[in-house]
Amino acid sequence: MTLQAKRYATALLSLAKAAGAVDAVGADLRTLHAALASPTARALLTSPDVTMAERSSLLQKLGAGRHALVQNTIGVLQHRRRLEVLVDLYPAFRTLQQIEHGAIDGVAEAPHALDAGELAALTELAGRLSGKKVTLSTQIRPELLGGVRLRLGNVLYDGSLQASLDQLATRLRQASVSV
Repeated sequence: MTLQAKRYATALLSLAKAAGAVDAVGADLRTLHAALASPTARALLTSPDVTMAERSSLLQKLGAGRHALVQNTIGVLQHRRRLEVLVDLYPAFRTLQQIEHGAIDGVAEAPHALDAGELAALTELAGRLSGKKVTLSTQIRPELLGGVRLRLGNVLYDGSLQASLDQLATRLRQASVSV
């Protein structure tokens, strides 16, 4: 999350709270974020080759049917020539919402698919480790060999077999051999 995105998200969240429209603004930002996920859309927003008229037309289409606060934010970002902030605005907004609710997103990485029981146990463990309500997503990483790597915000808990083997190899390299 960029500092600019965090600043705009903070202001937008404050205005959305005052208007009682946090959920509506969040949903509109999520939709806008999905629309901007393609490299083509990002290029249209930030490329110097795109005329202001073309960019304005694209922004009107992106803002159509959205909450007034979202439309105004798009207009402010366009006026201040900071359209690149739109790409990071939803993740920043969501992070701020979660902080207010004592929640955090996490990722459980494992070499195989996790069943519902394993995911529930990991979610409980993540909640105890972070002290927050955790929403976990999963990623399959065959290179881990075994175990699980748990990412909560910017904290990594690495309980993978690959990490254990790497630590063992480091200790063996550093060990002195006496004959």
